[in-house]
Amino acid sequence: MTLPLRGPLVALLAVLLGTAWVGPATADEVADCGALIASPFEAGFEATGVAPVDADLLQAEEVCAAAIIASPTSDQAKAGLSRIHFYYGEYDAALPLLEAAAGADNPLAQQLLADILIDGLGGIPVDEARAITLLEASTAAGFAPGQNSLAVSYERGQGVAQDVSRAAELYAAAAKQGLPVAEVNLGVLYAEGNGVAENDERATQLFMSAAEKGDAGGMNSLGVSYEVGEGIDVDLDLAMEWYRKAAAAGSIVARANIGNLYFRGLGVPQDYEIARKWITKAADDGNGFGLYLLGELHENGNGVAIDLDRAIDLYRQAAAEGSADAEDALARLGAHD
Repeated sequence: MTLPLRGPLVALLAVLLGTAWVGPATADEVADCGALIASPFEAGFEATGVAPVDADLLQAEEVCAAAIIASPTSDQAKAGLSRIHFYYGEYDAALPLLEAAAGADNPLAQQLLADILIDGLGGIPVDEARAITLLEASTAAGFAPGQNSLAVSYERGQGVAQDVSRAAELYAAAAKQGLPVAEVNLGVLYAEGNGVAENDERATQLFMSAAEKGDAGGMNSLGVSYEVGEGIDVDLDLAMEWYRKAAAAGSIVARANIGNLYFRGLGVPQDYEIARKWITKAADDGNGFGLYLLGELHENGNGVAIDLDRAIDLYRQAAAEGSADAEDALARLGAHD
Protein backbone atom coordinates (compact mmCIF):
# COMPACT_ATOMS: atom_id res chain seq x y z
CA MET A 1 0.00 0.00 0.00
CA THR A 2 1.35 3.40 -0.98
CA LEU A 3 0.68 6.00 1.65
CA PRO A 4 -0.37 9.48 0.48
CA LEU A 5 2.17 12.27 0.57
CA ARG A 6 1.47 15.08 3.01
CA GLY A 7 4.59 17.24 2.82
CA PRO A 8 2.83 20.60 2.26
CA LEU A 9 1.04 20.43 5.61
CA VAL A 10 4.29 19.82 7.45
CA ALA A 11 5.89 22.79 5.71
CA LEU A 12 2.84 24.97 6.42
CA LEU A 13 2.96 24.15 10.12
CA ALA A 14 6.66 25.01 10.29
CA VAL A 15 6.04 28.36 8.61
CA LEU A 16 3.09 29.27 10.82
CA LEU A 17 4.85 28.27 14.03
CA GLY A 18 7.74 30.48 12.99
CA THR A 19 5.55 33.58 12.75
CA ALA A 20 5.17 36.04 15.58
CA TRP A 21 1.36 35.76 15.77
CA VAL A 22 -0.33 32.86 17.46
CA GLY A 23 -4.11 32.72 17.56
CA PRO A 24 -6.01 32.28 20.80
CA ALA A 25 -5.94 28.79 22.23
CA THR A 26 -9.26 27.01 21.94
CA ALA A 27 -10.13 23.78 23.66
CA ASP A 28 -12.32 22.82 20.71
CA GLU A 29 -9.42 22.55 18.27
CA VAL A 30 -7.40 20.38 20.63
CA ALA A 31 -10.48 18.25 21.31
CA ASP A 32 -11.07 17.89 17.56
CA CYS A 33 -7.49 16.68 17.13
CA GLY A 34 -7.98 14.13 19.87
CA ALA A 35 -11.26 12.95 18.40
CA LEU A 36 -9.57 12.26 15.07
CA ILE A 37 -6.32 10.55 16.12
CA ALA A 38 -6.13 9.87 19.87
CA SER A 39 -5.24 6.32 20.90
CA PRO A 40 -8.07 4.37 22.54
CA PHE A 41 -5.63 3.60 25.34
CA GLU A 42 -5.22 7.27 26.27
CA ALA A 43 -7.16 8.44 29.29
CA GLY A 44 -10.41 10.04 28.21
CA PHE A 45 -10.41 8.44 24.76
CA GLU A 46 -11.20 4.84 25.69
CA ALA A 47 -14.51 4.91 23.81
CA THR A 48 -13.56 7.19 20.91
CA GLY A 49 -9.86 6.57 20.20
CA VAL A 50 -8.80 5.05 16.90
CA ALA A 51 -5.92 3.14 15.35
CA PRO A 52 -4.07 5.20 12.71
CA VAL A 53 -5.05 2.71 10.01
CA ASP A 54 -8.71 3.49 10.72
CA ALA A 55 -8.33 7.26 10.96
CA ASP A 56 -8.74 9.96 8.33
CA LEU A 57 -5.07 10.87 8.54
CA LEU A 58 -5.16 13.78 6.11
CA GLN A 59 -7.94 15.49 8.04
CA ALA A 60 -6.35 14.59 11.37
CA GLU A 61 -3.02 16.10 10.35
CA GLU A 62 -4.64 19.33 9.24
CA VAL A 63 -6.74 19.63 12.40
CA CYS A 64 -3.88 18.74 14.76
CA ALA A 65 -1.53 21.19 13.04
CA ALA A 66 -4.14 23.91 13.47
CA ALA A 67 -4.60 22.89 17.11
CA ILE A 68 -0.88 23.32 17.78
CA ILE A 69 -0.93 26.76 16.18
CA ALA A 70 -3.93 27.74 18.29
CA SER A 71 -2.61 26.10 21.47
CA PRO A 72 1.19 25.77 21.22
CA THR A 73 1.50 24.34 24.73
CA SER A 74 -0.93 21.46 24.12
CA ASP A 75 0.86 18.14 24.58
CA GLN A 76 -2.31 16.38 23.40
CA ALA A 77 -2.20 18.08 19.99
CA LYS A 78 1.55 17.49 19.63
CA ALA A 79 1.18 13.84 20.59
CA GLY A 80 -1.66 13.48 18.09
CA LEU A 81 0.29 14.99 15.21
CA SER A 82 3.41 13.02 16.12
CA ARG A 83 1.36 9.81 16.06
CA ILE A 84 0.53 10.50 12.42
CA HIS A 85 4.17 11.17 11.54
CA PHE A 86 5.21 8.01 13.38
CA TYR A 87 2.67 5.95 11.43
CA TYR A 88 4.06 7.26 8.15
CA GLY A 89 7.66 6.64 9.23
CA GLU A 90 8.42 10.37 9.33
CA TYR A 91 10.51 10.08 12.48
CA ASP A 92 12.46 13.31 12.00
CA ALA A 93 9.19 15.26 11.80
CA ALA A 94 7.79 13.40 14.81
CA LEU A 95 10.84 13.89 17.02
CA PRO A 96 10.47 17.55 18.12
CA LEU A 97 6.76 17.08 18.75
CA LEU A 98 7.43 13.94 20.79
CA GLU A 99 10.18 15.61 22.80
CA ALA A 100 7.81 18.41 23.79
CA ALA A 101 4.86 16.16 24.58
CA ALA A 102 6.94 13.54 26.41
CA GLY A 103 8.47 16.35 28.46
CA ALA A 104 4.92 17.17 29.55
CA ASP A 105 4.47 13.55 30.68
CA ASN A 106 2.17 12.52 27.84
CA PRO A 107 2.27 8.67 27.95
CA LEU A 108 1.62 8.23 24.22
CA ALA A 109 4.50 10.55 23.35
CA GLN A 110 6.74 8.79 25.88
CA GLN A 111 6.03 5.43 24.27
CA LEU A 112 6.48 6.61 20.68
CA LEU A 113 9.68 8.49 21.48
CA ALA A 114 11.03 5.46 23.32
CA ASP A 115 10.25 3.19 20.36
CA ILE A 116 12.24 5.52 18.11
CA LEU A 117 15.19 5.75 20.48
CA ILE A 118 15.48 2.08 21.41
CA ASP A 119 15.70 0.90 17.79
CA GLY A 120 17.20 4.01 16.20
CA LEU A 121 14.28 4.35 13.81
CA GLY A 122 14.90 6.61 10.84
CA GLY A 123 18.61 6.73 11.62
CA ILE A 124 18.01 8.62 14.87
CA PRO A 125 20.76 7.72 17.39
CA VAL A 126 19.95 4.82 19.69
CA ASP A 127 19.55 5.68 23.36
CA GLU A 128 18.37 2.55 25.15
CA ALA A 129 18.73 3.97 28.66
CA ARG A 130 16.54 6.97 27.94
CA ALA A 131 14.06 4.80 26.06
CA ILE A 132 13.61 2.56 29.10
CA THR A 133 13.11 5.57 31.36
CA LEU A 134 10.40 6.84 29.01
CA LEU A 135 8.72 3.42 28.82
CA GLU A 136 8.75 3.06 32.58
CA ALA A 137 6.98 6.42 32.85
CA SER A 138 4.44 5.47 30.19
CA THR A 139 3.87 2.14 31.92
CA ALA A 140 3.42 3.80 35.30
CA ALA A 141 0.64 5.87 33.74
CA GLY A 142 -1.10 2.62 32.79
CA PHE A 143 -0.70 3.18 29.04
CA ALA A 144 -1.09 -0.23 27.40
CA PRO A 145 1.20 0.39 24.37
CA GLY A 146 3.90 1.59 26.80
CA GLN A 147 3.47 -1.59 28.84
CA ASN A 148 3.78 -3.68 25.68
CA SER A 149 6.91 -1.87 24.48
CA LEU A 150 8.56 -2.22 27.88
CA ALA A 151 7.63 -5.92 27.84
CA VAL A 152 9.33 -6.33 24.45
CA SER A 153 12.48 -4.81 25.94
CA TYR A 154 12.40 -7.29 28.82
CA GLU A 155 11.76 -10.21 26.48
CA ARG A 156 14.65 -9.22 24.23
CA GLY A 157 16.95 -7.96 26.96
CA GLN A 158 17.12 -4.64 25.14
CA GLY A 159 18.11 -1.79 27.45
CA VAL A 160 17.33 -3.98 30.48
CA ALA A 161 18.44 -7.38 31.75
CA GLN A 162 16.43 -10.06 29.95
CA ASP A 163 13.49 -11.18 32.09
CA VAL A 164 10.79 -13.05 30.19
CA SER A 165 8.66 -13.50 33.31
CA ARG A 166 8.57 -9.73 33.76
CA ALA A 167 7.76 -9.39 30.06
CA ALA A 168 4.81 -11.76 30.52
CA GLU A 169 3.51 -9.67 33.42
CA LEU A 170 3.65 -6.50 31.35
CA TYR A 171 2.08 -8.15 28.31
CA ALA A 172 -0.71 -9.41 30.56
CA ALA A 173 -1.33 -5.90 31.91
CA ALA A 174 -1.60 -4.51 28.38
CA ALA A 175 -3.66 -7.48 27.16
CA LYS A 176 -6.09 -6.95 30.03
CA GLN A 177 -6.79 -3.53 28.51
CA GLY A 178 -7.44 -5.20 25.15
CA LEU A 179 -4.26 -4.24 23.27
CA PRO A 180 -4.14 -6.78 20.40
CA VAL A 181 -0.36 -6.84 19.91
CA ALA A 182 0.09 -7.57 23.62
CA GLU A 183 -2.44 -10.40 23.37
CA VAL A 184 -0.43 -11.92 20.54
CA ASN A 185 2.91 -11.45 22.31
CA LEU A 186 1.55 -13.02 25.50
CA GLY A 187 -0.04 -15.82 23.48
CA VAL A 188 3.31 -16.68 21.93
CA LEU A 189 4.86 -16.95 25.38
CA TYR A 190 2.08 -19.32 26.48
CA ALA A 191 2.45 -21.37 23.29
CA GLU A 192 6.19 -21.73 23.86
CA GLY A 193 6.09 -22.03 27.66
CA ASN A 194 8.50 -19.13 27.79
CA GLY A 195 8.33 -17.09 31.02
CA VAL A 196 4.99 -18.72 31.82
CA ALA A 197 3.73 -22.31 32.05
CA GLU A 198 2.93 -23.68 28.59
CA ASN A 199 -0.79 -23.39 27.90
CA ASP A 200 -1.89 -23.86 24.30
CA GLU A 201 -5.55 -23.24 25.10
CA ARG A 202 -4.76 -19.88 26.71
CA ALA A 203 -2.50 -18.99 23.79
CA THR A 204 -5.26 -19.70 21.28
CA GLN A 205 -7.78 -17.69 23.32
CA LEU A 206 -5.44 -14.70 23.20
CA PHE A 207 -4.84 -15.11 19.46
CA MET A 208 -8.59 -15.33 18.87
CA SER A 209 -9.23 -12.18 20.88
CA ALA A 210 -6.64 -10.26 18.85
CA ALA A 211 -7.89 -11.74 15.57
CA GLU A 212 -11.45 -10.73 16.28
CA LYS A 213 -10.22 -7.15 16.73
CA GLY A 214 -8.79 -7.27 13.20
CA ASP A 215 -5.14 -7.58 14.24
CA ALA A 216 -3.06 -9.13 11.45
CA GLY A 217 -0.67 -10.87 13.84
CA GLY A 218 -3.55 -12.31 15.81
CA MET A 219 -5.24 -13.59 12.68
CA ASN A 220 -2.05 -15.26 11.46
CA SER A 221 -1.33 -16.80 14.87
CA LEU A 222 -4.89 -18.12 15.07
CA GLY A 223 -4.39 -19.64 11.63
CA VAL A 224 -1.30 -21.43 12.94
CA SER A 225 -3.31 -22.77 15.88
CA TYR A 226 -5.90 -24.20 13.51
CA GLU A 227 -3.22 -25.62 11.21
CA VAL A 228 -1.21 -27.46 13.86
CA GLY A 229 -4.02 -28.15 16.33
CA GLU A 230 -2.49 -26.47 19.37
CA GLY A 231 -5.12 -25.32 21.84
CA ILE A 232 -7.88 -26.07 19.35
CA ASP A 233 -8.88 -28.86 16.95
CA VAL A 234 -7.13 -28.95 13.58
CA ASP A 235 -9.20 -27.23 10.90
CA LEU A 236 -7.26 -26.50 7.74
CA ASP A 237 -10.16 -24.64 6.15
CA LEU A 238 -10.25 -22.20 9.07
CA ALA A 239 -6.45 -22.01 9.01
CA MET A 240 -6.55 -20.89 5.39
CA GLU A 241 -9.42 -18.48 6.10
CA TRP A 242 -7.50 -16.75 8.89
CA TYR A 243 -4.26 -16.72 6.89
CA ARG A 244 -6.07 -15.01 4.03
CA LYS A 245 -7.58 -12.44 6.38
CA ALA A 246 -4.15 -11.84 7.93
CA ALA A 247 -2.50 -11.45 4.53
CA ALA A 248 -5.19 -8.95 3.48
CA ALA A 249 -4.50 -7.03 6.70
CA GLY A 250 -0.79 -6.84 5.86
CA SER A 251 0.79 -9.90 7.51
CA ILE A 252 3.85 -10.96 5.53
CA VAL A 253 4.27 -14.32 7.24
CA ALA A 254 0.63 -15.16 6.50
CA ARG A 255 1.51 -15.04 2.80
CA ALA A 256 4.21 -17.62 3.40
CA ASN A 257 1.77 -19.73 5.41
CA ILE A 258 -0.76 -19.68 2.56
CA GLY A 259 1.98 -20.69 0.14
CA ASN A 260 3.04 -23.49 2.46
CA LEU A 261 -0.48 -24.97 2.50
CA TYR A 262 -0.52 -25.04 -1.30
CA PHE A 263 3.07 -26.38 -1.36
CA ARG A 264 2.20 -29.28 0.95
CA GLY A 265 -1.35 -29.80 -0.29
CA LEU A 266 -2.75 -29.21 3.19
CA GLY A 267 -6.50 -28.56 3.05
CA VAL A 268 -6.18 -27.54 -0.60
CA PRO A 269 -5.04 -29.35 -3.76
CA GLN A 270 -1.26 -29.27 -4.04
CA ASP A 271 -0.36 -26.51 -6.50
CA TYR A 272 3.27 -25.46 -6.82
CA GLU A 273 2.48 -22.48 -9.05
CA ILE A 274 0.06 -20.92 -6.59
CA ALA A 275 2.44 -21.81 -3.77
CA ARG A 276 5.34 -20.09 -5.53
CA LYS A 277 3.34 -16.89 -6.02
CA TRP A 278 2.43 -16.61 -2.34
CA ILE A 279 5.85 -17.68 -1.11
CA THR A 280 7.58 -15.20 -3.40
CA LYS A 281 5.43 -12.38 -2.00
CA ALA A 282 6.69 -13.19 1.48
CA ALA A 283 10.29 -13.77 0.41
CA ASP A 284 10.42 -10.46 -1.46
CA ASP A 285 9.57 -8.74 1.82
CA GLY A 286 12.43 -10.52 3.59
CA ASN A 287 10.34 -13.00 5.58
CA GLY A 288 12.52 -15.86 6.83
CA PHE A 289 9.89 -18.57 6.36
CA GLY A 290 9.12 -17.35 2.86
CA LEU A 291 12.81 -17.30 1.95
CA TYR A 292 13.23 -20.83 3.31
CA LEU A 293 10.23 -22.17 1.38
CA LEU A 294 11.39 -20.52 -1.84
CA GLY A 295 14.78 -22.14 -1.31
CA GLU A 296 13.07 -25.49 -0.89
CA LEU A 297 11.18 -25.01 -4.15
CA HIS A 298 14.44 -24.31 -5.99
CA GLU A 299 16.30 -27.16 -4.29
CA ASN A 300 13.72 -29.76 -5.23
CA GLY A 301 12.47 -28.33 -8.50
CA ASN A 302 8.89 -27.92 -7.30
CA GLY A 303 7.28 -25.82 -10.00
CA VAL A 304 10.66 -24.28 -10.92
CA ALA A 305 13.88 -25.58 -12.39
CA ILE A 306 16.27 -27.17 -9.87
CA ASP A 307 18.85 -24.54 -8.92
CA LEU A 308 21.00 -25.46 -5.92
CA ASP A 309 22.99 -22.24 -6.00
CA ARG A 310 19.79 -20.22 -5.83
CA ALA A 311 18.44 -22.47 -3.09
CA ILE A 312 21.58 -22.06 -0.99
CA ASP A 313 21.48 -18.29 -1.42
CA LEU A 314 17.86 -18.23 -0.27
CA TYR A 315 18.62 -20.52 2.67
CA ARG A 316 21.42 -18.19 3.74
CA GLN A 317 19.08 -15.20 3.59
CA ALA A 318 16.48 -17.13 5.57
CA ALA A 319 19.05 -18.19 8.17
CA ALA A 320 20.05 -14.55 8.58
CA GLU A 321 16.39 -13.87 9.42
CA GLY A 322 16.47 -16.54 12.11
CA SER A 323 15.11 -19.59 10.27
CA ALA A 324 16.25 -22.78 12.02
CA ASP A 325 14.93 -24.83 9.06
CA ALA A 326 17.24 -22.89 6.76
CA GLU A 327 20.19 -23.55 9.09
CA ASP A 328 19.41 -27.27 8.90
CA ALA A 329 19.16 -27.14 5.12
CA LEU A 330 22.54 -25.42 4.85
CA ALA A 331 24.10 -28.04 7.11
CA ARG A 332 22.55 -30.85 5.06
CA LEU A 333 23.92 -29.33 1.85
CA GLY A 334 27.32 -28.64 3.41
CA ALA A 335 26.87 -25.00 2.56
CA HIS A 336 27.63 -23.25 5.86
CA ASP A 337 30.09 -20.39 5.45
